[in-house]
Amino acid sequence: MAAPGQTPLSHSVGTDLVLPLGSLPERVCWYQDQKFSLGARIQQGDVWLECGPQNAQESNGPLAWREPQVYQPAAEGSSNRETISVGQ
Repeated sequence: MAAPGQTPLSHSVGTDLVLPLGSLPERVCWYQDQKFSLGARIQQGDVWLECGPQNAQESNGPLAWREPQVYQPAAEGSSNRETISVGQ
């Protein structure tokens, strides 16, 4: 309560939510105190893990380490396959 003869201060709060840049959580997977982005792969023993969406229905939700989908090699003699060499 305000002292006699003084006007109490008032403060109204609006409904706008303003977040400064950089305050939103980063979409990264963590491993050994390092950040990895969407699609990154690491090997844990004999298992490969891929950084991907934690929830398949959210395009901007958190990321988590998951086992990548296994793709079968193209059938021998298939006409729609291509070899890509990656390296220095």
